[in-house]
Amino acid sequence: MTVPKSLQKYPEIDLKLGIKSSLPSPKSTIALFLMLWESTNRPATLIYSQPDKGGGIVLSDKASDALITRYKSVYSSAGIQDSDFLDKINENQLFKSQLEALIVAFSLVWRLGIVQFIDNKPSSAERTGGQRYPKNIIFTKNMDLIHISMESRSKEYDNTLLNWIGLDIPANSDVEASLLNVLVNFSEEAVFKLTASDGDIIFNNLGFYEQLLDGYDPVDVKGTVEPKGSLRILRSALNEEMFPFISYSDRNGVSLKNGAEDFLSQYATRVNAYLSLSNSKHLRATSSDSTSLITAAPGVRGRNVLLYGVPGSGKSYTIKTQYCDDYTHMEKVVFHPDFTNSDFVGQILPTIKEDDTITYEFVAGPFTRILKKAFDNPQETFFLVIEEINRGNAPAIFGEVFQLLDRDDTGRSTYAITNRMIADVVFNDPDEPVYLPSNLWVLATMNTADQNVFTLDTAFQRRWDMKMIENDVSKATHAKTEILDTGVSWETFCKQINSQILSNNSVTLSSEDKRLGAYFITEDILQPDTPDKKTLFAEKVIKYLWDDAFKFNRENIFSDRFQSLEEVIKSFSSASGFNRFQIFSNDVQSLLRENLRGSIEIDDSQASEEDHEEQKNG
Repeated sequence: MTVPKSLQKYPEIDLKLGIKSSLPSPKSTIALFLMLWESTNRPATLIYSQPDKGGGIVLSDKASDALITRYKSVYSSAGIQDSDFLDKINENQLFKSQLEALIVAFSLVWRLGIVQFIDNKPSSAERTGGQRYPKNIIFTKNMDLIHISMESRSKEYDNTLLNWIGLDIPANSDVEASLLNVLVNFSEEAVFKLTASDGDIIFNNLGFYEQLLDGYDPVDVKGTVEPKGSLRILRSALNEEMFPFISYSDRNGVSLKNGAEDFLSQYATRVNAYLSLSNSKHLRATSSDSTSLITAAPGVRGRNVLLYGVPGSGKSYTIKTQYCDDYTHMEKVVFHPDFTNSDFVGQILPTIKEDDTITYEFVAGPFTRILKKAFDNPQETFFLVIEEINRGNAPAIFGEVFQLLDRDDTGRSTYAITNRMIADVVFNDPDEPVYLPSNLWVLATMNTADQNVFTLDTAFQRRWDMKMIENDVSKATHAKTEILDTGVSWETFCKQINSQILSNNSVTLSSEDKRLGAYFITEDILQPDTPDKKTLFAEKVIKYLWDDAFKFNRENIFSDRFQSLEEVIKSFSSASGFNRFQIFSNDVQSLLRENLRGSIEIDDSQASEEDHEEQKNG
């Protein structure tokens, strides 16, 4: 006989309040979601889509057969053929909308399931362009609650769902009302952000319930700027009358339906009571089944790992995705020239007591704080993360703690030190020897050949496991994202420009670090969401190439037509399409243009002579 597993701490949910993805038809999308589950014998997970020939996705064969088997008797009686039924299904937003919109709707608003790609693509992969990728669903227990409430009215339930997806089949009004009430209940924990004239307002449904009951009628859920994230979904739901007791229009806002005041008053009280109970704290499970990302060998030997590579290659990203993303189990610091041992370990500082007397007490630094956590929780894994370790005088910052970096086969410090202040904080005993336990990892990052930094001596470096982070732009989440309107992806640009950087700086020791890192810029710079951000790529990437990578031989990459950075930035920003790259030499343009001919617009008047020859011959 065994005992139950400990309560699990679930990772914090990304509310996606700032995305622009929307869900135009939530009722039909929810209806198909329910139909897929009911028709496939109510599974835990379901791969519901597969790629089509046009870069989109359609219903999977398994799901198609299941839907026809379950619903054919209903839709065929209305004169609808199988092909017409499937065509209607494949028009659904489950196939047309971006993944992020589906995440918001099903995971954050109605909590019916987790929609995800069947591979490891980031959730933002569909943010630009019309490409859609196959997805699967992990259903939640809320699906069971809907099934239980509808089980006795299965026929009417089927009719209603078919009506919701857009077929000419009458819905049952009682079933429809019941289903809407259940969905409203599921949405009460959803969080929305509205930007009003006096700032951002974070609210849930209860926020406008209470305003309606207080007499503020109507309630604005539009705001002063374009709604984003879950607020878009809420407005779509209101437009489709998915709140049975509320009326809504873009012009008049949210209003209470006639005669619904008593119901809403009682219901809002119940919602408030529920929300007061829904913030329970979950203890972290110590088993390997924990879903929080604390992956670096829990329960076994700790290591000192130094990640190095090109700036922007993803060193910090590697720590987040491969070691730990839970700040309750991490202390993170950034070394710099003015960072000291006192900042790192702790220092004695004056403290004013309630009686206005001043005492001097030791205030723990990040090293001491994480050390205490590790000793207090020996069954859990903790991380001390040091960013840019070579931008500070690392041996001086570590001081005597340097001795602790030698570890034995168990991951424990080979040698202990005496430090009464640290020991008093960690062990409540100033005479206790201080050492690194096996459940504490020390992670650090540095650029390989950076300028104006401190040198890490051999004695210091030998105490670390050195791990190079390959500058593989193809693995970046935004590798395939187009640079503005140029037709050139970030991956193509990086590879071609980096080859020029390596060739240009082949005789220098810093040629490696001159390269553009895979994460040198973020996706929002490649595809900005506002016009005022369209110069960011030029001001960051092009400026770097002009001022740093090719500072002493700009003619190797830039067109000789330009004499100043100002001219280059202005030309790139004011042009459109591939013509933005006319700031570069003809050779570089040719490299970027490869495999793109016919898919981008090029100003032939400024193209190279070689290109003119190709056009004449072909």
